Amino acid sequence: MNEAVAREMTVREPNAGELGRALHLFQDAPPPREAWLLVGERALPIPRFVAGSAAWARGTTGQFRLTCRPGVARRDIAGPFLEKIEQAAHKLGVQVMEYADLLADDNEWSALLQERGFECLRSERFFEVSTIAANERVTRMVASYQADIPPTWRTESIRQHPPDVVAEMILQHRLMPPADLQRYWRGDAAGGFDPDLSAILFDGAQPIGTLLWRRSPTAYLLDVRVVTCENRRLRALGNLCLFRHASQRGDANGPIRFMQFRGGETEHRETANLALRMGGRELPPRGVIGKRL
Repeated sequence: MNEAVAREMTVREPNAGELGRALHLFQDAPPPREAWLLVGERALPIPRFVAGSAAWARGTTGQFRLTCRPGVARRDIAGPFLEKIEQAAHKLGVQVMEYADLLADDNEWSALLQERGFECLRSERFFEVSTIAANERVTRMVASYQADIPPTWRTESIRQHPPDVVAEMILQHRLMPPADLQRYWRGDAAGGFDPDLSAILFDGAQPIGTLLWRRSPTAYLLDVRVVTCENRRLRALGNLCLFRHASQRGDANGPIRFMQFRGGETEHRETANLALRMGGRELPPRGVIGKRL
């Protein structure tokens, strides 16, 4: 898509009858329902959407995502969309704009955003573990420590519960914004939490932990892992119960062969140790690419 062709693209809001086509651009990563959509339309040889953006606000932080059709150069569409997104952000009083997905250093969007004044605001460490290796380790650990697990403990799939059951512990540890928790919990949310693999750990009637998974085409994505027990040994047993819940409901030999999870800045050491104990490896870090307005 050369410079002349880029000028033929019109960036505009889709009308009501075009929303389905606009959202189809984001089929691999659907935006939240409240997102403000823009599309890039080319008129020749026939009218069609070749690119799009979705933007939404989380308080004073604006998030956005860009996408384009195969064969369309990202460099050619980034500028026109970012200009309109930044203009809207200023009008709404947004203080920080962030790309909605974590980006590796070699991601083309990352480079294009940094050319326009964005920077890496913080980075996250990611780890990948074979589902077979993880399942084997969980099975061995359960056999060794079953007698030590308190008899009042049990796990239940999140399908049976509203997000409010775990919202306080997730907010307390700043593991996920409340709006994202609500959105991913919905049964109709594309790319949301798996309602059966994801679980809550109870001590009697009291929730004391949760493990929340999403599925991608290639991996189980562990978004939230928390057990609130202060005792380190009980905390380890709680994590074991939650992983056992997932291993009993997942298919370690199925088409998804890996699990991925990340460590926030305060959980790096524990997450890294857990990944290594499961026979995993660390992936290249990914960053939050943003700009302070």
